[in-house]
Amino acid sequence: MMNLLINEWMKAWYGRKVWIFMSVMGVAVTFTFFVALLMNMNFDLMITTEDFITVGSAMSFFVILYSFVLITGAISGEFASGTIKQLLIRPVSRHRILLSKWVASLLLSIGLYALMMLVIFLFGLFFPHQQSLVDTLIDAGLFVLYATPTFVFYVSFATLVAVITRNTAVTVVITILPYFFADIFLMIANQYEWTQWVVFRHIDVFTNYHPASFFEPPFESMWASIGFLGLHIAVFLAVSHIVFKKRDVI
Repeated sequence: MMNLLINEWMKAWYGRKVWIFMSVMGVAVTFTFFVALLMNMNFDLMITTEDFITVGSAMSFFVILYSFVLITGAISGEFASGTIKQLLIRPVSRHRILLSKWVASLLLSIGLYALMMLVIFLFGLFFPHQQSLVDTLIDAGLFVLYATPTFVFYVSFATLVAVITRNTAVTVVITILPYFFADIFLMIANQYEWTQWVVFRHIDVFTNYHPASFFEPPFESMWASIGFLGLHIAVFLAVSHIVFKKRDVI
């Protein structure tokens, strides 16, 4: 299994240009840092380390979008190029192959977000802080933990779509659509109680359950919400494995 994971990470680094994405995010964080410095100096604002980390955490948006690219390239991209055949002829079960792609893409996505939050924390040290640096670092880590269910859900959903369609463009579009429009739909239908059973209502765990959030959570318990997400994720993965095992590769 470890060899399969390493193989996927190598293909992601060279074939799906992880290093380019890291460079772009580094430029984005640096740009945000200098904008914050200018605002502090010219607009008489007092941006703190905690403020900078909170603003920077919103960049998870880009990492989630890139996670779509990772898993889509790992499945649909390899079906399109025919390189998936090189894996399927090995004496390894299809379940392990698909699982390695899912795990590799998921760990890489979460790792990229964790690395980004660490860099944001280091840049944030140039601003005044309201609490100890240890507590601030813990808060930065909490952003990563709160975002983890979101990453797991979308990578699993993209895996399902990629296995079914085997088309890179279609997979990206279908996966991105609910990410962009689910919140709009829920804002319109939020007055109805049945929306608490819409899975997209539970994806943003931070917005729903962080103590500083002003939004009403769909369930009283965060763990109930995560369990509800987990049920959908399990279904996505089960169907993905069934389809992947039965699908012929030409």
